[in-house]
Amino acid sequence: MMTKLIHVAIVIIFSFQICISQTISINEYSRVQLNGVEHGVFIKSNNITNPILLILHGGPGFSDFYFWQTHNKDLEQNYTVVTYDQRGAGLSYSETIPPESMTFEQLELDALRLIKILNERFKKSKIFLVGYSAGTITGINLVKRYPSLFYAYVSVGQVTNLYLNEKISLSYSIQQAKLKKDSTALAQLQELIKRYPSRTKNELQDLYLSRKWLRHFHGDFCKNTSVEQLYKNMDTFAKEYYNDSLIAKGQSFTMEAMWNEVMKVDLFETVKELEIPVFFYRRQMRLQCSIHAGI
Repeated sequence: MMTKLIHVAIVIIFSFQICISQTISINEYSRVQLNGVEHGVFIKSNNITNPILLILHGGPGFSDFYFWQTHNKDLEQNYTVVTYDQRGAGLSYSETIPPESMTFEQLELDALRLIKILNERFKKSKIFLVGYSAGTITGINLVKRYPSLFYAYVSVGQVTNLYLNEKISLSYSIQQAKLKKDSTALAQLQELIKRYPSRTKNELQDLYLSRKWLRHFHGDFCKNTSVEQLYKNMDTFAKEYYNDSLIAKGQSFTMEAMWNEVMKVDLFETVKELEIPVFFYRRQMRLQCSIHAGI
């Protein structure tokens, strides 16, 4: 009889442990309304009682939830990791979004709304915030204006002055073209530098040409690495929602709508101090080794 009771007790305890483990972990994708626009939001964690870590992607408009979920899964052990496509990007792209709503101010308001939803759901008062590349523009402005909402800000490839960034990138490519005696690259880049960068008009074709040669000369990826390697062994859950067509549409839409504002960003002037702990990292996602690319 005693043996049976012990056996029953062990079964109950084991079942309880399984139940607990099932309820504290999360692997979720949902559609969330943020200021009138439906956003694609991922929440992943081994334990939902862990602190919230919200990640702001770059671009602007470049959906990268699949990179974070694939190459940074260790974060899910210690945080409730939230990745989402910002307004107009990837899974949050829609033809009904007004181009005039695509501003950094609006992206901040959307992020604030999401933070409020997360805090209420998980019963938190503060979160950790990560900004990546162009996402650091929204990120650093959020922690400047609302420091009480955050434990700390982690910046990966912090943007400062995009106009200056483009000048440095272009100069680097020209220098490399001269060193390698690449006459084709040099001819295109020397023509490009006559008109680019400029703060007065949208110049996306010039941007893409500059990026083409920057990548060719390993200015954003280390030698023997490539962006294609980042797509290998994609997280199974993220892969279910990966949509190359939507990502391309969202990036094109966002860049067209926001590039003029992007080129006017100068955080040297607008953000001179912050009230919370800040950690700066070079732009990298394990394979990436950025030198000059700011977006």
